[in-house]
Amino acid sequence: MVSREIGRDRAYFDDLEVGLRFGGDSYAVEHEEMLAFARKWDPQAMHVDVEAGERAGFDGIIASGAYTTAIFTLLATRSRLKAGDHAVIAVMAVRNRLPHPVRAGDELTYRAEVSSRRESKSRPDAGVVTTIATLTNQRDQIVFESESVTLIARRPQPER
Repeated sequence: MVSREIGRDRAYFDDLEVGLRFGGDSYAVEHEEMLAFARKWDPQAMHVDVEAGERAGFDGIIASGAYTTAIFTLLATRSRLKAGDHAVIAVMAVRNRLPHPVRAGDELTYRAEVSSRRESKSRPDAGVVTTIATLTNQRDQIVFESESVTLIARRPQPER
């Protein structure tokens, strides 16, 4: 969902207004994929053993935070490209939280909003944009929330 079309192949700092929303892509969490990821990358008991997940109070296994972050990254990239590939120079800061667990069978949806923007003090060719983004499950619970601060290029000026 793009609440205001940027209408360009590339979105520069100049195009990103506070309140701009984008996203809407979803991902279905499959049991076997979630389990295979946990076995390889994050084999903590609550991610690979049903009984351990139950003992931990989760009613079974839950997704690894790294797996959830990977889904977030995939959907964020897809959504950013649909909204106009942002002319990102560098990600300067990220703060994430995972308030609810992800489970097999969940349908996760990505949404983002530009929450602030300012001109860069050190780079006249760029601006700093803060974005708040979430993954929600089919019950509309936030399972992943991220605040990122990104340095984004300004639109190149035509040569004179």
